[in-house]
Amino acid sequence: MDITYDRLTKMLSLINAQLNQKLFRYYQKYPERRIGFHCYHERVEGNTHSNIFLKIPPKQSHDLINIVLMIEDLWKQLGKRTKTRGAKFKLYQDYNVDDESRCTSYGRKENNYVPI
Repeated sequence: MDITYDRLTKMLSLINAQLNQKLFRYYQKYPERRIGFHCYHERVEGNTHSNIFLKIPPKQSHDLINIVLMIEDLWKQLGKRTKTRGAKFKLYQDYNVDDESRCTSYGRKENNYVPI
């Protein structure tokens, strides 16, 4: 999907708000219980995407897979609502991390950091 970084940031911000609303409706009043996205936008020919690192409160850390599945569902719903024709709204997830520092440095290779 080839969109601007601003549009991608707005879409991810909307998904973040919807996710936090579903899991804990008072997330704005208690920011320490909020799920955060640390997004590193990247553009490859014909493919604008974001590498996202999740910040999950300790009380919800056991529920990581369900949180990622909810994000994937919200992302697909957003893809159906937008007027971007032919856009592929896919979420790639990888739970098998061999080397955390290598995985983190790969995700942070671009300087387009956006905290959401």
